[in-house]
Amino acid sequence: MESGIWTQFSPNIINFVETVIRDGRVGICAGNLRISDVTSSCSSVVQQPKCDRFKLVIPYAGQPIIWEVLFDSNSPDEAPDFIFGPEDKTFCPYIEDVQGLVKWDSQNPRALLIVLQDILDHYRKHQLKLLEENSRLQFEYTSLVEQNQFKSDSIEVHVAKSASKTGPVNFLIKLSVDFSKIPAYLTKDNPGEDSAVLAVCFSNPEGSKITPQLFLSPRVEQALGGSPNLRIPPFSNGGCLIDYIPSVCELLTNKVDQIVQGYEKRKEYIAAFLSHFGRSLLEYDSEGFSKISFLLEWNDFFFIVRIELSLFFPKDQPVLTFQSIYHENNSKPYMQVFSEYPYSPRWSGNEMADRARTFILDNVSSFQKSSVMGGSL
Repeated sequence: MESGIWTQFSPNIINFVETVIRDGRVGICAGNLRISDVTSSCSSVVQQPKCDRFKLVIPYAGQPIIWEVLFDSNSPDEAPDFIFGPEDKTFCPYIEDVQGLVKWDSQNPRALLIVLQDILDHYRKHQLKLLEENSRLQFEYTSLVEQNQFKSDSIEVHVAKSASKTGPVNFLIKLSVDFSKIPAYLTKDNPGEDSAVLAVCFSNPEGSKITPQLFLSPRVEQALGGSPNLRIPPFSNGGCLIDYIPSVCELLTNKVDQIVQGYEKRKEYIAAFLSHFGRSLLEYDSEGFSKISFLLEWNDFFFIVRIELSLFFPKDQPVLTFQSIYHENNSKPYMQVFSEYPYSPRWSGNEMADRARTFILDNVSSFQKSSVMGGSL
């Protein structure tokens, strides 16, 4: 929310709004509530801010729902009224069922947040009631919650319903995947919960078009190499969520295992090079084991060898870079990069280091000659 909006609110309600923005993380994705369209219920010319109405944007089932909150700044002890969005015309809970409104406490800064959480609980039940009108979609939901790995509070459903038709229908499902094994160095710069959420949109109750989309928390997305490296399987015609979700969980689990195994393999690889060339070491990545460099000598010719390992090592072959300490090319150190040389991801770290050492020794003579011919002192 823009900082300038704060100054528009009536002092009588500002505490409620601040608490909602600060602590109002709701739903499976723990998304932040947002405020928009701040207005006043009166047209007083008094200089004191009088704004007491606003729209609340709430993340739910992978899309925003918009409710309007109406206070009366002249009657700060009274609970607010609500106007629900046009997409929720069939939703209208009884006031006596919303305990936060019945027991409204104007002295409690969390009073509005309590009401919102209460109404959202009723909203969730209302959406599930709408789902019962379609046997196919009702089956999709019940088959999930009957499984021990899916609790009802890990699934959000939103049914877009108008007077003439129903659809689309969105399912938002928090996946049960263990991310705790991911090396800490990959996630330390992104605080927050590690999570994966699957959004599945049924374009209509018949499910003629079903679109899945995977959302990862920032820590997990960074650790797994970004969204482009995660292509979830398509949702097959006639398929069901109870069959599709395990395939997505398996994909993520395998990716986590690959990252963990790659980390251990990089550690082994770097340790092997330290054993072979430790006295010539310049520097290495002691946290992620992603790179190492040496200052080597061959027939009084000194040169630097840099080795870079990708996140997906050993599947991805390490890149070797030779750099002359004497010559330059276009005002930069003269270098040659080798990305293809004898290599197998099935080798042990020691064998990889042995093969790389042999390659270095076999090619340093030609590198020296090319640096003299192609570079300048």
